[in-house]
Order: sequence, then structure tokens, then C-alpha cells
Amino acid sequence: MRRSTRLRFSLTAAAVIASLALTACSSSSASEPSATAGNPRSDVTLRIGDQVKSTQSLLEAAGELDGLDYGIEWSTFEAGPPLLEALGANKIDAGGTGDVPPVFAQATGNSGRIVAVQARTGANDFLLVPANSTASSIADLKGKKIAVTQGSSSHGLVLGLLEQANLPVSDFQFQFLSPADALSAFASGQVDAWAVWNPYATIGTNTAGAKVITDGSEVTTGQSYFSAASEALADPAKSAALADFFQRLSRAQVWADAHPEAWVPIFAKLTKLPQDVAAASFDTSKGSYVPIDDQRIAKQQKLIDLFASAGLLKQAPVAGEYFDARFNPQIEEGGK
Repeated sequence: MRRSTRLRFSLTAAAVIASLALTACSSSSASEPSATAGNPRSDVTLRIGDQVKSTQSLLEAAGELDGLDYGIEWSTFEAGPPLLEALGANKIDAGGTGDVPPVFAQATGNSGRIVAVQARTGANDFLLVPANSTASSIADLKGKKIAVTQGSSSHGLVLGLLEQANLPVSDFQFQFLSPADALSAFASGQVDAWAVWNPYATIGTNTAGAKVITDGSEVTTGQSYFSAASEALADPAKSAALADFFQRLSRAQVWADAHPEAWVPIFAKLTKLPQDVAAASFDTSKGSYVPIDDQRIAKQQKLIDLFASAGLLKQAPVAGEYFDARFNPQIEEGGK
């Protein structure tokens, strides 16, 4: 990649990243809770953790925050791990993340439970190489430097690709970097490949001519989650409010998937992403909420086992112990 191209890539993408609070998997603190929405007469208020205000905006756009008989207090997080940390400390009642953050939260004793599963219809994690690279598979990167955010969904992608190719982790040089730092390293040629999720992957391909050599369609869970705090699940009033919340969330996702022309501009404005990047991110992150069943749990257990086999977990959680299917009826009803 020529120096002028790299510079153009760095400046353009960095401008996007500077204004973007993503569902990345790095440390971050929550914002101050927003004003409570819902019926002010209700004595029940759900504390919902959000990322990029995407859940709140989705529900608002779909009209699913109308007619609530409970309040919602929103707290915004930049990433999954701090959201789950807040959930484990009973600072929020529920919140959404990707598939990997719960692995590490559970391994460190977080008592939260996965209560809703979104089954994505497309891959959202990609392995990028420079346009002039001859690599066409993970095997071609043996001995090379791969940038990835530790504990992210894309970290799971790389481990899944290595297992699929029967290659040991020790054959590769991992550079554990935040997305912004990985971007810089990739643009300057300090790494040979970059495992990353959207919108970063689309920014890379659109701006720098980076190319995708594989994605997570066959090796990742294709799932994202909503987890709930054990204290909220044990509270009958909050559990009832959560049941209604997840039915609304399920309906809102169906609406968004059916009306991208309405939702994508809102998402682009929210994240300050270019319209085409927002559209690409939506295309790879859409998918309905589905009931929790043995198949969904087995996918998560396989992911846990990947990280355990790589020596990244002190103990491997039993996935089935961290799922709670009590809201399946509401999620099924909302998805109709």
C-alpha cells in the first residue's frame, strides 16, 4: 500500500472512529443514565445497558416505547465487557452484547444470565489483508502478524479459523490492539492481517482497498445476546417488565429488518457513520430474536471451548448454566 493511500485511509477512518462509540470489546465506562422513559406512575423502572444507544433508538424508531407501564433508565456503554461488569454488580438490570464478552464474564464468576438470543443472518467478523497481499486463507498467514482486539468476536473468528484449519495458535503472532490502534497498524503495514467486525471491515475495504479473505459465516456462533442480572430475574415485578421489554425488542428487530430504508438513516445519524458504511453494518448485523434452545446453547459452548483450548480462560464455564429461557414465549410472540 502506498504511503499516500495509507495516510488517506488513516485520516478518513480515524475521523469516523473518533466519533463512534462501537460495540467493541475493550474497557469503557458507562455514561450517566438518561432520563427515565415510560409511565411516571409506575413503581418499576428497568435499568437497561445500551451500546451506541442502538437498542433505545431501535425501540423508539419502531414505536415500541409507546404505552409502557414501567419506566426505563438507559445507560450507554462503549463495549460489552464493562456493560456486563455493571450487570454483575447489579448497576443495570439487562443489556445487550456480542457472543464473546459473556464467555469472559462467566469465567470470572459473573452471575448474569443470557435471556435473549439474536440469530444474525450474515457474518459480522472478517479477516482483512492489504490489497497487494497474496494470502487467501488463514494458513497463508502462518508466522505473520495478525491484529485483533482481545476478547472480541473477531478474536473468536481467528480461533475458529485456526481450529478449522487444524493450526496451532503458536504458529501466529497476535497483536492484541484496540480497533483504533489496529487500524493504524494495518494502514502503516505493521501487521499482515486484521481480524475485525463491521463497520471497521467496511471502512477498511472502502477506504484502503483492503480485501476480505474470509469471514465468520462457518466458524462463529452468529449470535448476539441480551443478558439480565440475577437480582432482576429474582424480582417478580422486574421480571414481568423484562418479559414485556423483550417482546417489544423482538418486534422492533422484525420491523428494522423489514424496513432498512427507515432504520439505516437513523443508525447512520446515531453512529455518525457514512450512509454506505451504516448500510453495510446493518446488513451484517440484522437478524431476528429466537427462542433459547439446545442448539443456541451448544454454539456458545463451542465458543467457550475455543477460548479454553487456547489457554485464555482460567476455567471453562458450562454454557447451559448461564442461559435462562423464561422469556422465550414473549420473544416468539414478538417475532411473529
